[in-house]
Amino acid sequence: MRIARILLTVVVSANAAWAEAENPAAREILESDELAVRWEFDRPVEPVWHATHDCSAESRDGVLAITSRGDDPYLLAPADIDGGPLKLTLRVRAKAGGAGAIYWATDKAPIGEGRRVTVPLVHDGAWREVAVRFRVDGRLRTLRLDPGTAAGTVEVDWMRITRWRQHPLAIERIESSDDALAIFVRNDDNAGRNVNVNGQSADIAPGAAVRFDVVPEGKRPLERIRVLVQSPGLPAIERTVSFHRPAVEADWLVRKAGPLELRVARDGSLARVFRSGKLTAVLGPIVHVGGEIPTFAARDDGDAIRLESGAVRVRLLLEGDELRTEIESRAVCEGPCLRVVGDMRQAVFAGLEYMELGDTSSSQLDVETEEHLRFAPPLRHVTMPLAAVATERCVAAMAWDDMTLQPVFASPNVYDGTADHRIALRGKRIVATIRFFAGASEHGDERGGIEEAILWAVKRRGLPSLPAPPRSTQAQQALDLATLNGPLRTRDGWGHCIEPHWGRAPFGDMASTLWRLGGEVPELPRIVPGGAHIRNDSIYFASGRAEEWLRQAKAEIARHIAAQQPDGSYRYDGPYRRGHFENTASGLCATHAARLLELAHLTGNKEALAAGVRTLDYMKRFRVPRGAQTWEVPLHTPDLLGSAYLVWVYVRGYELTGDKSYLAEARRWALSGMPFVYQWSDRPVMAYSTIAVLGATNWQAPYWIGLPVQWVGGVYAYALGLLAPHDATLDWRNVARGILIAARQMQYPDGPNAGTLPDSFALSEQERRPWNINPCALVSLERLLDGKVDSLAVARSKERHVVAPFPVRIDENRAIIDGIAGTRYQVIVDGRRIVDVTSQGKDTVDLAP
Repeated sequence: MRIARILLTVVVSANAAWAEAENPAAREILESDELAVRWEFDRPVEPVWHATHDCSAESRDGVLAITSRGDDPYLLAPADIDGGPLKLTLRVRAKAGGAGAIYWATDKAPIGEGRRVTVPLVHDGAWREVAVRFRVDGRLRTLRLDPGTAAGTVEVDWMRITRWRQHPLAIERIESSDDALAIFVRNDDNAGRNVNVNGQSADIAPGAAVRFDVVPEGKRPLERIRVLVQSPGLPAIERTVSFHRPAVEADWLVRKAGPLELRVARDGSLARVFRSGKLTAVLGPIVHVGGEIPTFAARDDGDAIRLESGAVRVRLLLEGDELRTEIESRAVCEGPCLRVVGDMRQAVFAGLEYMELGDTSSSQLDVETEEHLRFAPPLRHVTMPLAAVATERCVAAMAWDDMTLQPVFASPNVYDGTADHRIALRGKRIVATIRFFAGASEHGDERGGIEEAILWAVKRRGLPSLPAPPRSTQAQQALDLATLNGPLRTRDGWGHCIEPHWGRAPFGDMASTLWRLGGEVPELPRIVPGGAHIRNDSIYFASGRAEEWLRQAKAEIARHIAAQQPDGSYRYDGPYRRGHFENTASGLCATHAARLLELAHLTGNKEALAAGVRTLDYMKRFRVPRGAQTWEVPLHTPDLLGSAYLVWVYVRGYELTGDKSYLAEARRWALSGMPFVYQWSDRPVMAYSTIAVLGATNWQAPYWIGLPVQWVGGVYAYALGLLAPHDATLDWRNVARGILIAARQMQYPDGPNAGTLPDSFALSEQERRPWNINPCALVSLERLLDGKVDSLAVARSKERHVVAPFPVRIDENRAIIDGIAGTRYQVIVDGRRIVDVTSQGKDTVDLAP
């Protein structure tokens, strides 16, 4: 590795072209011994921390002894200190369960999810020091300590809050040209600083950036350049850059397979991949250890190209469109360092990024906190082993099997300051497969084609085995019934969630589910549509209200048509529009179109069908599932609910029109949802869990990456259940069943929340988090996958249209319905005529005009 010489120093302002490119390394933390507050518990009574909910506490034997009695214990303490960057440290031993948390209130805002940080607790009874950092906007007034989420004991020896700050200097960005590196160093201190970069000094004013142009001394096609930033009284900042000269050739070992050509430098420093004669990717470097490229001896053994040094061995095998790389190192290394060449059209880093033209990785458009930096994320944030980039030249995808390897992803490549796109793995033994697909210039699809890479990655690994259902079918039905008849239900109806501040109403979805599970037709003075995340309107037909349902359907169709733009789109200009490049998105449009085409499916309404088709055709322009949850999440944020409704609406469009292009779109969007689904597991509840969005509520918190929200996965699974009869690209029914079982695992098995589905589920802690949602959508999903009618069934012929709450088919001029003997229900014929039926088991309705 070379320390290059400095050419010149120039004071500059920020470069607008790189304003969105994030630094791959978070700023260093400078610890402080400045004590803000400390709590000792060596007095018989400690009046500061008050046990407030589900627990008791006392100072005993020099510790604060907390006894938790439920799943939501917490204590409160007053505070009066300046905010800013704070660090809580406590000496604690725990014998309860679940992660702890610190909440806070300020002079500006009360305690809430946006003012919360997790406290990692290990419940093994051993003493540990635990520290968490957080930022307080305003003056800190109140602290809340949550000592876990289960009954047991937690003891605190002492607690203290100190201050910290970020390093005032940062390498703001690096830009690489053919012959030099531009290193931009920024000073965010409140005073000017003298800064030395690789031996040359410059004074940097407060808030200013200085550019240092660095010329590499070597002449090889790939150099490792060490950048060292120093300033008196501060720790040094160090970065190492791989400087690639595309025009410089090397002594190559060459392999060819189909349209691919692999050229490996005999010194083992790099490799280049060409597809149809065009440079599409660089392995630059193939591997490095601690920033250094080993000195390799390379040979072609006829089977593969092998690189060997004293401590690292590499094997490169090119077969067809795939390059298999095997690396063994005595120390942790990084490789293969894949750099995909070209303009990014789409990119996926499973569980963390879903990008299109104009996006940058680790952007703050979806997350504004420090958690937006996800270049090398926590391993459990990765949902499946896949990172892929689509350019006009190729689609390059990297997959691996060892989930203990650390993946690295940057688009553009801010590590090396280049416009390419970087994917790599870190570990001691790395086995990865890189697949190269045709790019837009070859297959003519300007949207990108990343779905091919997703499909390849899922198939090469195979879907995970289905988890074991947590209870029998009979026990599950009993639990769901008890939940609907328990705390969710009052004389006013049901709550969407069990918490009492969620209003109760006579929701149709709950009443329908009760009827499906137990045959009960609740006596309701009125029915409020909805209540669950999957609509179930069967109660209207079981309670003699089919005419009311039909009126509501016509009114809903009119509302969606009125909101539609002439081009078929739907638009949003609310507060969550900020940062997105337009005021529409795939998920936003799909939520409207899904209702239009679902109602066209149920009623036969031709205006609903025509309006829905307009939106279907408009949405073919979209590349990323996003924008389906603008009640709390930015329009720009990649969103599994968007995938769900896009699949749903295109399936209905295909069924209603027979247009096969709509089925192809349904398949495309079904694949777009797979990177949101966990396809590996190291926890009891993890496989088939689903990440809802790749961002945060209100750009701040909760931070949803790595935090499953299974109700969203349930809607996606339902859409896959609709797709499955028409498409065998993947075993969609199996995926949907896995998502359902994971949701059943997450349901509370007992206690006051029994049978409800937590809004989110923390994987590391295996912890359920509110709100706690009714199980009706899960019942609907299970019935669909079991081949049963959950809401309403439809039969169509050229002349007739019939909707009923039981399976129905048309035989000549009759509707044949498989009812339940003794049940009274209604049928709607041709969207107009309502027929009352008292079931004989097999029922016939005359369809003659």
